[in-house]
Amino acid sequence: MFLTALTGYRFPEYPWSFEPERVMALNDALGISPGCNQPPPTLAFSADMDHGVVNQLFTLTGLEAHQLLHGEQHFHYHRPLQPGQVYRSRARLSEVINKPRFSLLHKQTRLFAPTGSLACEMLSIYVALPQPGTPGTGPAFESQDRQPARTATVVSRELIQAFARASGDDNRVHLDPAVAHQAGHPDVFAQGMLGMGLLGALLPGTRLRRFGVRFLSPIALGDQPRLYQTGASSRHLILANENDRIRIRGYAELD
Repeated sequence: MFLTALTGYRFPEYPWSFEPERVMALNDALGISPGCNQPPPTLAFSADMDHGVVNQLFTLTGLEAHQLLHGEQHFHYHRPLQPGQVYRSRARLSEVINKPRFSLLHKQTRLFAPTGSLACEMLSIYVALPQPGTPGTGPAFESQDRQPARTATVVSRELIQAFARASGDDNRVHLDPAVAHQAGHPDVFAQGMLGMGLLGALLPGTRLRRFGVRFLSPIALGDQPRLYQTGASSRHLILANENDRIRIRGYAELD
């Protein structure tokens, strides 16, 4: 599979905005206090979802939903996002790296405020797998001497569906068991961005400048996520399940 010809491809530019109701729906799906009206730090990802950027990747690459997996996600916030403002979104494939069994697609998205100033930069790394294998269980996490900063609700179909509605992250591999089976999973599994959103709930959004994760193993149905963090202005983040298998490893940089 030779996808390097896609390097430099620019997606159509589009306007994007969000309303307070969306913030409330997303916070509710992530189990954040109903009284919180602060957008979660993963909200900007919905700009790509709302305008079908991932669906465009399927068309560009010729891959199906079970063959294009989310490997990493990074955010760089220059200023907090504000409801009601109309941002301009500009996305492109900055790099495509071919490996023997898979390819890595680096997609960069920039959101510009109405003044023209840069509000947020995103880097999404997708793994193109023509022949998906058996999903990994994730590396072991030594949690004996650490208490989680937060324990999230059990991952259920209802939670996955609620997050899909609120975020726009409705890839069929997370919603349709038949598609999940094609990717080697016994059933549907949670969006990586759901897990990243759970970790984001640990962070003070008004001080957040950078936030990134690597998705190490799928968040399965029935998982009971435990969220860990260390550090102050620079934080190390872990999402593990009840069996101490790491699902997501991340970082955050605060002012």
